[in-house]
Formats: sequence, C-alpha cells, structure tokens
Amino acid sequence: MMGLTQGGMLLQILFIALFYCSQHLVSAANPDQHENCEFWANSGECESNPKFMLENCGTSCETVAAQKLEDAQALAKIGSFFDLTAKDIKGDVIDFKQFQGDVTIVVNVASYCGYTDSHYKALVQMWKYLSITDQVHLLAFPCNQFGGQEPDSNEEIQDFVTSNYGVKFTMMDKVDVNGPNASMVFKYLKSQANIGNIGWNFATYFVVDKEGGVTAHSDLNGNEDFMELRKSVLRLADWQEL
Repeated sequence: MMGLTQGGMLLQILFIALFYCSQHLVSAANPDQHENCEFWANSGECESNPKFMLENCGTSCETVAAQKLEDAQALAKIGSFFDLTAKDIKGDVIDFKQFQGDVTIVVNVASYCGYTDSHYKALVQMWKYLSITDQVHLLAFPCNQFGGQEPDSNEEIQDFVTSNYGVKFTMMDKVDVNGPNASMVFKYLKSQANIGNIGWNFATYFVVDKEGGVTAHSDLNGNEDFMELRKSVLRLADWQEL
C-alpha cells in the first residue's frame, strides 16, 4: 500500500467496495420459489415488479441482470444493423451488409398464433407493393417463445407459409426474441428502438432505414395499420406509390 499513488489507492478501495457489495448481493438473493421464475425474469418482471421478483425469484433476476450486462458489452461492439448476420430458414448465413442503402422490415412470426392468419395475409399483400421497389427487404423470424406457437421444424414452417399463404419474402431461422438466448438481431433492434421485451408474435415490426436507423411499429391490427406501415416504408425508400 505504501507505494500506491492516491489515485491508485482510491481505485483499489473502489474495487474492494464493489467486490464486497457484489458478494453481499449474491448471498442476499432469494432462491427461486416458483417454477415460472425464469420465464418471468426473461419477460422483464424483475424491472416491472421488483419487490415480488426479488423476494420470490432472486436467482433468476440475478441471472438476467448478469446477462444484460454481458449483452450491453456485446451490443457496444456492434456499429450498426449492417454489422449483423443471421441464418435464413434453410440454414444459410445472411450478411446484413447487403441491406445497406435499402429499407428492412424485421418481425417475429408463428404458425399457430391467433394472429397468424390475419398477419400473414397482410404481410403477403404488403409485400406485393414493397417487392417491386427492389429497395425493401422483409425478414420473418419464427419464434416458439410465446405459448409454444411455433413448434415445427424450419422445413415444416416453410412448407406451411408457402402452401397456405404463398409467402415469397425471406423466412429466417427460428429464434428466441426475449431473454438470454435471444437472437443478437433482436437484442440489437430492441436496444435501438428502446423496447424492453417483445410482447408476442407479430407484436412488433422493426423498420430499419437506409442508414441503419431503427423504428418500432407495435400492435398492428387491421388493413389501415398495415397500410400506414407500407406508406412509412415506401417513404423511407424514397419510392412514390402509384
């Protein structure tokens, strides 16, 4: 200790204080008392209902907090949406650099959701207008996190959307969109759009502009909402709708 500068001593004291504080938090955490603790924690309940969660689901809340710190460090290294990659439904890796200069829509989907029929029909109809621009991309990520609504294999999902809806936009690999195992694509989009968690399948449509700016459009319901989304995307693409 004698050879340390005053600044060094302060840093060491700070380090020790943080160390003991972290040890206290770890030892003070209440073990999970409910089988749904992990699900609740991953759904954002530790922040929205902290008293109950810390008393009954302390372990899961700690795990989620640690994961968020790790995610923040990883996200800090991502310069833009165009630095990301993801697999499509066939397992081929897509480099998002190819989307730079265009507009990209990203949404999580499911085959057995109450919104499946209405949203797939609306997406297919919207894609008829957007695809002719050659400046818009639509990435649909199957997700089984909400009520087990997407249990099938990628091949079965592709067959389902093709045979029932004639989908021609890009179907992606099945992913998680919330929690520690969420796709980095969705972790990035949520961080940029300032969204804590996605509420359900088809709940949030992310739109990425030509420069990588991200906006979120949530709770779309009916033709008017999809028409507004389409118009917004076409404006970003500098495309005059006929």
